[in-house]
Amino acid sequence: MRRRRSWVIPPVTVALGGCIVVIGSLAQGDYAPSVWLDLGAALALFGPLYWFQSMLERGIREVRQQEQNTRSSVEQLSHEIEAIRQQTTASLDDLRRVTLENVQHRRRIDEDAFRRFEEAPTFQSVVDLLSRARELGAVSERGVRVQLPATTFRLRFPLSARHDNGSFPVLEVGIEEEDGTLPHDATAPRIAVRGQQPVPWPAETSADAWAASVAPQLQRLNRYPGDEQFDPAGALEQLTRLLRLAVEARTRPPSAAMPRLSPVIEMPNAEWVITKKAYGVPRRRLASPSESSSTRRPRRPPSHISQGTTPQGYARRGELPGASSWLPAPRPSGALCDYRRSHVR
Repeated sequence: MRRRRSWVIPPVTVALGGCIVVIGSLAQGDYAPSVWLDLGAALALFGPLYWFQSMLERGIREVRQQEQNTRSSVEQLSHEIEAIRQQTTASLDDLRRVTLENVQHRRRIDEDAFRRFEEAPTFQSVVDLLSRARELGAVSERGVRVQLPATTFRLRFPLSARHDNGSFPVLEVGIEEEDGTLPHDATAPRIAVRGQQPVPWPAETSADAWAASVAPQLQRLNRYPGDEQFDPAGALEQLTRLLRLAVEARTRPPSAAMPRLSPVIEMPNAEWVITKKAYGVPRRRLASPSESSSTRRPRRPPSHISQGTTPQGYARRGELPGASSWLPAPRPSGALCDYRRSHVR
């Protein structure tokens, strides 16, 4: 209605003013013509001024409307940004929570795997633990070594099983001397040749049956320690401790009780661990909270590392004690295997 008025009134007033001017030009008298002419001119000018005022008011109204719309849009955008910010914060919190849950779930899986192996060691449980350590890069690529109790032999466990033509997988466990050479007969001259005496562990073979197969190998070498001291279960216990240490060193934050370790090769005793690094020096064993460091004396490293000497062939591989870094072995958490322990000191 207002817009229609702004378009109708100006031409009407201009036309009316023109008519009045015409009337004034026809009027007679001294004052009448000038009065009519002034009135007509005023009406003729009112129309354009009214139209200009209407246009100006309409522009102002449009600006105010745009300002109001902009203010509403800004407020709506602010609300949307705040909602996005809250949603993003919640998403990040969810992401942290889910990530921590996944890490903790994986840690529980590891603990369950170690517990199952300690309760009932099987081929599959050994392979699972070795695969987990390999996945984390926590152990040497050539496998890990544990001592066969009551002997100087080492059992080397590879990190994965071998599959031949679709047959049952086999874990190629090997017996080797302390210095990594091929086992020799006790009555024969020793020849330092790098190698292993295979003691394969097929998937269908139980842990007891595999452990029993180790005895004939020792007897064949004339180095069987006797029934009272022969304890292959102790070697599996050492394997559990070594793998637990290696896995926890990668999955838990470093601390005084659990320092960072490079890939682990062997734990020759409870105080030392051999890692895959360049030459190093032994550190003091970490005393337990109940023990004073001033009253503890660290055990010496095994004989093949004492005095800084290294057997021939180790340094070339960068794999066994001669080319390794010696660090105190932190005690892994969790219960150890409840096997019969050898009484050999």
